[in-house]
Amino acid sequence: MNQYHRFFRRLQVLLVGILFSSLLFIAPVHAVSSAAVSPERLNQLDTSLQQEIEKERQQATAEAESKLDREAIAAIEETKKAIAAIERGKTQEAIAALERATGKIDILVAQYPKLALIPVAAEVAIVDFAPQDFNLVDRIRKQVKSAVNAEDFPAARELLNNLMSEIRTAIVNLPLERYPDATKQAARLLNEGKIDEAKGVLQLALSTLVVTEQARPLPLVKAHTDLVTSVTLAQKDRDAAQRLLEDARAQLKLAQELGYARGDREYAAFDKAIKNLERQVKARENTAGAFAKLQEQFSSFFNRVSEVVKPDDSSNRT
Repeated sequence: MNQYHRFFRRLQVLLVGILFSSLLFIAPVHAVSSAAVSPERLNQLDTSLQQEIEKERQQATAEAESKLDREAIAAIEETKKAIAAIERGKTQEAIAALERATGKIDILVAQYPKLALIPVAAEVAIVDFAPQDFNLVDRIRKQVKSAVNAEDFPAARELLNNLMSEIRTAIVNLPLERYPDATKQAARLLNEGKIDEAKGVLQLALSTLVVTEQARPLPLVKAHTDLVTSVTLAQKDRDAAQRLLEDARAQLKLAQELGYARGDREYAAFDKAIKNLERQVKARENTAGAFAKLQEQFSSFFNRVSEVVKPDDSSNRT
């Protein structure tokens, strides 16, 4: 959405340090070590993983777009029209635009009396900067802690970028608690002839849109891909299947080390369950039942880890 192009450029400076707007960055996807499987299997895995990541990205995009509210978007556009009219000296046009904006917001308040935020724009990007080396991850974690202890927060933010491996969704929201008051106050100021003050109120309103975020951890996507592929190989290539299960456990550990729901007890449960699958594969046992149960639990876990994060408004103003 072009009207939010500049916002997302600023958002990346503040939140990630990379460009989101008008750009989809796809970092190289780390595959299973080439020593683990044959080149043919490796190519198959690469394709499966890329397809799974792309599927998750498309799902994230569809979910984000489905949440956007056209009335809220229109209210912001009317606010921008009001500012433009003020700058042209067209006070009555500005008042008319604010009346339309206020009307749309009043409808939203009536429709969603308990909803504080209304989504008006979204961006989805794949951000994969995290190393696969656990020693390097540990080193970066220690550097982050040192930077925070030294209150060198800019350095800490830069370091944290190197621990990101996720499909990131950033959603811009109109705050229903504050925005309606701003449009009404601006209209009153215009009627009183306080043009500059009215413009200032509207500009402030546009600058206090709230950002919510959702991160789908890529290591969990990779772990799931390993699990699915290992089941298909279990009867044909036990060694490859077991190595994939080992990699799945490694990806789960990586997700935990990167801080994605690090304290969740299900990590240990999944590690144990995958080890049991390894034993079943080695013993040539049927793994269908165990895998079906694990997949159901994993999907629930993935959705919980990927829940939307709503930081304080003070840290999410555009």
